[in-house]
Amino acid sequence: MKQATLFYQLFEHESSTYTYIIADTDSKEAAIIDPVISTVDRDLNLIEELGLKLKYILDTHIHADHITGAGEIRKRTGALSAVSTHAHVNCVDKSLHHGDQLYLGDKLITALETPGHTDSCMSFVFENKVFTGDALLIRGCGRTDFQQGSAEKLYNSVHSKLFTLPDDIQVYPAHDYKGQTSSTIELEKKFNPRLGQNKSKAEFINIMANLKLAEPKKIYEAVPANLACGQNFQKPQREITVEQARLQLENAAIIDVRRPDEFNNELGHIKGAHLITLGPELTQFLEKGDRSQEIIFVCRSGARSGQAVNESIKLGYNSTLNMVGGMIRWNEFKFPTQRNGEKL
Repeated sequence: MKQATLFYQLFEHESSTYTYIIADTDSKEAAIIDPVISTVDRDLNLIEELGLKLKYILDTHIHADHITGAGEIRKRTGALSAVSTHAHVNCVDKSLHHGDQLYLGDKLITALETPGHTDSCMSFVFENKVFTGDALLIRGCGRTDFQQGSAEKLYNSVHSKLFTLPDDIQVYPAHDYKGQTSSTIELEKKFNPRLGQNKSKAEFINIMANLKLAEPKKIYEAVPANLACGQNFQKPQREITVEQARLQLENAAIIDVRRPDEFNNELGHIKGAHLITLGPELTQFLEKGDRSQEIIFVCRSGARSGQAVNESIKLGYNSTLNMVGGMIRWNEFKFPTQRNGEKL
């Protein structure tokens, strides 16, 4: 008997992200959920091999641990991109609201607002499956301590939107870190140690308040890029090599945009560099700064410093540069570094 739908679950190892391809077999219309920029070629090759017509590119939320492939896939296929209206992303084709429905042939994708991990979280129901993003993981859930996260909202989302689905609905999350691939609503209600087992809202809020997790490694590059549909992760507009940067140390301000714990880690930092972390701290500095100042931005690999250059350009800076390859490349050349002010 011919299957009415197609379903593929794909995995990206660096961020432990699941990407899903779903399709109606009669019309061959398909959607991709939570694509990652580094695996776009893999995903599009599979779609082509299957003879599918990609209609929608869906992100469950604004991810902080990887850059979305939505913008690149849209550019290469013409498929429509979509994310929650609460993400406030202007570059998508569709801003989704709770209850919105998208068609693949005569099959329905239904959008459910499930905020709490972030305020833009959305789950998608398709046939007997629900794609829950980070709202509901297998025996877990997404954290609630950044991007307008709220433990109270997440508890309400899961209990009022997800746990009210039929027990046999299969649960497919955006991530898994233990090698698990799927669950069901029934199993999560019974065995999820945070949200199931008849946990009260107060108990859940207490659990989430005491997780004490380190922030995602890519948050300061992934979030800005994902707010631009993954398209501003590419080459920044101004670059300088580490060899050139070394010759400019006396003529330019060196601003290291990494986190404080990275500034004195094994890669060290450049002598005289100022630590101003990418995010609100850097924005505040740039808003008050001299637009004519010569600045070289530095980070671990050159991605976050590229974001810093782009932000500085938007604020009217004329002489800012990104050090390509970051401190990784600097160390490859064995150029002098400091840690806690001491030369290595």
